[in-house]
Amino acid sequence: MSASSEDSQHPTQLSGQLKQAQGVLYQAVGAVPGTAESWTTQGQELQKEGADEAEEARLRAKGEATAERVEGKVQSAWGMVTGSQEHQNAGNLKAERGEWKSSLADGTVPVPSVDRIKAKAESAVGMVTGDQQKQTEANVKAEKAEWLQG
Repeated sequence: MSASSEDSQHPTQLSGQLKQAQGVLYQAVGAVPGTAESWTTQGQELQKEGADEAEEARLRAKGEATAERVEGKVQSAWGMVTGSQEHQNAGNLKAERGEWKSSLADGTVPVPSVDRIKAKAESAVGMVTGDQQKQTEANVKAEKAEWLQG
């Protein structure tokens, strides 16, 4: 099964929001004197169905993002343990991507602590210069800051 056909079987936040809007429209038509009550009822049903679909899609996106983030952290840790700059870099990028996807599913952006930002900057310097020890130490600082923040 291709990824696009698999994705079409899952609810999306957009299709859920469209159903909600359609439900509101149906309810508005139902509010006009002389129209059938079924417009209002069907509108309420569509609105609820859309809200449920959008929430299901949000939760699925959060779960996938969390899995990607954990996978990235494991890959980065493996890079630290084995001394592989390539694995460490790839893992860090994957973990960051997962963090952003998770936040965006909630309609927010990640807001790291000042200590985490400083450590991420140090890690980036280590990544760019090829100084794995600096990158590793900075990654440990960043993780510590993340855990302390909550």
